[in-house]
Amino acid sequence: MTAAEEVENRPPFAEDIRLVIWDLDETFWHGTLSEDGIRYRMDCHDIVIELARRGIISSICSKNAHENVERLLREKGLWDYFVFPSIDWTAKGPRLRAMLQQFGLRPASVLFIDDNLLNLAQAQHMNPGLNVAGPAVIGELLDLPQTRGKDDEELSRLAQYKLKERKADAIADNGEEELDFLRRSGIRVFLEYDVEAHIDRAVELINRTNQLNFTKNRLPEDPDLARRALTEALAHNTTDAALIRVRDDFGDYGYAGFYMTRRINNTRRLQHFCFSCRTLNMFIEHWTYAHLGRPALNVMGEVLTDPTDRDILVDWITPARVEATGLAQAAEPLQFQTIFARGGCDLASLMHYFTLHSDTIIEEFNEPRNGQMFRRDHTAFLMPALTGKITKDAMRAAETLGYDATDFETRLPDATGGLTLLSFWADADIPEYRHRQTSLRVPYWLVGAQQHDLIANGELREAVARTDVQRTRVQALCERFEHRGILSERAMRQRYRRILDAVPASNVVVVVLANERGPQHFLNPSLGAHPSHARLNRVIREVAAGCENVLLLDPADHINGPDDLIDLNHFKRPVYHRMYRDVIARLAGRGDDG
Repeated sequence: MTAAEEVENRPPFAEDIRLVIWDLDETFWHGTLSEDGIRYRMDCHDIVIELARRGIISSICSKNAHENVERLLREKGLWDYFVFPSIDWTAKGPRLRAMLQQFGLRPASVLFIDDNLLNLAQAQHMNPGLNVAGPAVIGELLDLPQTRGKDDEELSRLAQYKLKERKADAIADNGEEELDFLRRSGIRVFLEYDVEAHIDRAVELINRTNQLNFTKNRLPEDPDLARRALTEALAHNTTDAALIRVRDDFGDYGYAGFYMTRRINNTRRLQHFCFSCRTLNMFIEHWTYAHLGRPALNVMGEVLTDPTDRDILVDWITPARVEATGLAQAAEPLQFQTIFARGGCDLASLMHYFTLHSDTIIEEFNEPRNGQMFRRDHTAFLMPALTGKITKDAMRAAETLGYDATDFETRLPDATGGLTLLSFWADADIPEYRHRQTSLRVPYWLVGAQQHDLIANGELREAVARTDVQRTRVQALCERFEHRGILSERAMRQRYRRILDAVPASNVVVVVLANERGPQHFLNPSLGAHPSHARLNRVIREVAAGCENVLLLDPADHINGPDDLIDLNHFKRPVYHRMYRDVIARLAGRGDDG
């Protein structure tokens, strides 16, 4: 088989084609433009337009005079269908390599068509993995499975790459350094938390991005299965996610990124972190990673950038919120000097959204330690922190249950000029125990032991203490402490007033009420409210009634039915998003009222 026959008989391409780069003379048209003239090929003309309608971009790599090619293609009405055309008399291999960098595409997703075998050989040599073919491929180009693309009748993908082209031209014309140009480009990032309203775009980013897909956790190829799988993952209460829309002074790049994290033992890990190459070199992925607090990221496969690089400080991006109602609702987020949050998993799920609203976030959440969750959402830990009254003997007693000094510390009084979020759900269900010698009162809780006296119930101790560490602590509990039970309403009132008094007067306080109706309450309306949660809420409402700076956030206002619930204390992600939007709307209203 000759070299020419080998080129013409290559098998179909291994990946979907996202960019076709055309040679011109004896390929896109018959003849040579600089010599005897050409015979224009309308089949190629129509193919470029059809490819654009499928979201597949076309470009040019030709040895010709640029002005002559541009004049001809403008006369034919086709010039604007080509992006980053490279038209000069230099070798094509190096030019193709530079073009791939401009587009931000991997060679395997690009096809180069040329009639010259030497050009094709050089192209592949300098760009390993690049798909190449002779002009014979043109007749079947639209019928190949790798060029099906997707429906893009509005030519949105072409428009976004033309936008990128204009930016590159502006940099070249002004002779600016890249970062200086970015700083004057007005780049804005809009975080769309209502991912379900744009589920198809999220699926597309997860399954179709490569060079800036850092996790490469693909969804099923079947669209319905993909939507279902992502929707189920998004619903979990430990999931945080958003689509990322990008705009700058040159135009709108659409939803160009997606992230999804899962929190396990209050540690976040990125499960999806992917971006369109249309934003390459804008450092959107770097900004997003830093904004998320640099969660655990296991980078898979080949990628073009390193968002974990701490040497890149992105100071040219302005964040904003955007909801499903569209960009018309987008606004710069309310800003607070400090946001302080102390509570349990409810606040951990809410705080993801509030990170847009301050550069200083203080979180005091429940902490997993030695296979056990230590509940900072119980006010027993805050009392010594606020009064400063915990003796060395009391601290040693606390240590026998696994607590340490940090459990009795707080930055609540220091978090001035901002927003304070508090949750006391553990007060409703977890009993306190009193150390006999020092009178220290602390809660002790193991899964399955809510509201129960571990000291009095030996069978329960055997059931819930599953490790040697837990058994040792339970033994210390039995030997040195006495059961005092759930907090009285009188004790709750005293503590909540003391806590609210400790909040700086300049702060707005949001107290999250406990949910009173679990799934069974929706299935059986005759059931009353959860008694201990209703009791907790009654006391909080009473204490907050005289506090002008306190807002109460009731999950019940945002739970529409049993499908919104995982259990009594845990909700699906959209509920937390609705709760967040409620708080922001009320805070904005307070600002409007002066």
